[in-house]
Amino acid sequence: MLRLEQKWRSQLPTQSGGSKRTKVSATGAYSSSSNPETPLADEPGVDSPVHPQGSKKSKQKGKGKAQMSEDFSERKLSVVKKLSLMEDIKDVRENELMDREKKREMDMQIINANTSSMSEKGRALHEIACEKIIAKWFT
Repeated sequence: MLRLEQKWRSQLPTQSGGSKRTKVSATGAYSSSSNPETPLADEPGVDSPVHPQGSKKSKQKGKGKAQMSEDFSERKLSVVKKLSLMEDIKDVRENELMDREKKREMDMQIINANTSSMSEKGRALHEIACEKIIAKWFT
């Protein structure tokens, strides 16, 4: 039986007497209290013995864990939002790099332009443009 197991042994009240009805009073009636040293649960300041959790309580406790999954879904949503923001930032940076590379290619075309067929005025403008480009990229 379970009452003899170690788990339940501490919860069983210790019996000091043999039977429940102990003595007959002077009037011939049995005494009302068979175990007077055992505290009653109705008395203030006395804790009732702790029983193991039943199946209903354990099911309710298991259902309480469903709220944790809601917390997890909220965290997941925040992570997804952060990821989308990071992807947007990445796209903006890639676009900026592509624009910068296009400008560099255009500047290199200006620097490497053939000046032999240009007029004196065109060469002077080309020289000024090359100086500006060099100043922009190398200083």
